[in-house]
Amino acid sequence: MKKIIILIILSLLWNNNLTAEQYPNSWKIDLLCKQGKWEWAEAAYVVNVENNKFQLGPFDIKHWDKENIKFEGTIKDNKVFITQSWKSKWGPQRLKIRGEFINGNEATLKARMPFDKPWRCKGRFFKVDRPQHFTPLKYLSEATEEIIKFTSYNPGIPLPIINGSYVNSPVEISGKLILPKEGKNLPVVVVAHGSGGPSSFTSPTQSWRNDFRNQLLKNNIGIFEIDSFTGRGAKSTGSDQGKVSVNAGELDALVAYKILDQHPRVDAKKLGITGLSRGGSASNMAVEKKYSDVILGKENYYKASLPMAPDCFNVAFDKPTPTPAKILFLLGGADDYTLAKFCVAYAEKMKKAGGDVEVIVKEGWHHDFYTDAPANNCANCVHFNKCEIYVPEGWVMNDDGFIHEKQTDIFKEAFNMDLKKWREKFEKASTKPGAANKLYRQLYVKMYKKCGERGTTIGGDHGKETVEIAVPFFVNALK
Repeated sequence: MKKIIILIILSLLWNNNLTAEQYPNSWKIDLLCKQGKWEWAEAAYVVNVENNKFQLGPFDIKHWDKENIKFEGTIKDNKVFITQSWKSKWGPQRLKIRGEFINGNEATLKARMPFDKPWRCKGRFFKVDRPQHFTPLKYLSEATEEIIKFTSYNPGIPLPIINGSYVNSPVEISGKLILPKEGKNLPVVVVAHGSGGPSSFTSPTQSWRNDFRNQLLKNNIGIFEIDSFTGRGAKSTGSDQGKVSVNAGELDALVAYKILDQHPRVDAKKLGITGLSRGGSASNMAVEKKYSDVILGKENYYKASLPMAPDCFNVAFDKPTPTPAKILFLLGGADDYTLAKFCVAYAEKMKKAGGDVEVIVKEGWHHDFYTDAPANNCANCVHFNKCEIYVPEGWVMNDDGFIHEKQTDIFKEAFNMDLKKWREKFEKASTKPGAANKLYRQLYVKMYKKCGERGTTIGGDHGKETVEIAVPFFVNALK
């Protein structure tokens, strides 16, 4: 079993016929399982309990190592009995969850996974007025979907993007375009995924996504979800960010603009972009003129950008030059993965450079704040917050897209690295397919050994609030 598993099952995701109704007898399961420093957060919406019984699934999805997931439950004599079953590479698995009601609306839950070192679980089974992150999916159910394959590149670091040598490392990736049933010259919001990879677009951990899609479509705005990992041979990078360069996702976002510009039903002058974590960094850098002007030309740029919890410590220019886009940073005040303070400072730099930038910091929100699971420990998630010891303001890039010269001494003293030689290596590598990405991997490993670390807090069940911020932002910005 994976050490960290977050699973949310929403039957509404697979049964659009139910979504137009209210559910007066709906419940939610929240469960937190622990084994030493490891945590496993479960959350499942029970749409309706009938005759004191309910069943969810089996669902035709695959999440982490789980597939064919099924929930069965019974309420009897002031107690609730829930069995979750699934298939994994170890064969059939089962978790028996038992609870006792403390009042008519809530029961406390306990469970135990019988491994050599058992997982011990506690949680709640509680009544909800309705599935709280959901609205009727009329517009999503009527939408058209199209998978578009296109050529992007593996730049390794920003330097090849800015000098144009990225073209030496082509790679085929894809994206899913979701458009309203009718209409032309449509605005579209490009969505870049985070370290969890493209599975986040269909993952039941993020029920907010269908609400987000549906409400955009209701306002005649399409969605284009980029898959930056599959074509590069990766599924996720949470435990190893060196698998795929962060800058590759940034370049994908700009290439996606060009792809959508060719689509007969899309108006490229009305494109927005969003994403969280890696996707947030892609959203931020997609509206940086040093990138955008090179890839798209000075007259073309994203009209709106909503970076959510981006990394502004490792991904930032000394002198940002924002495009004319309308930009909103959505940050978690309690985020210990990508610290909000660095993006607050970077946004101020962007404003001083003429950017149309706003910042929302939500106090108490953690990383991956829109997932339905309660906040929990991601013991295997990699971050570089310890590097703040060496660079209190974060790593910064010069206008060429390489580590700024003013940090030369820091790299020499702290990492025993000669920046001039590393720049020469990257310039040489950019002329050969795949070489820059391999060199990026070497740089990542070297940095991780010095100040990389594992362990963050993720989740928080703020999907509903995220939709309430994101949808109005794009509706107003993409008029």
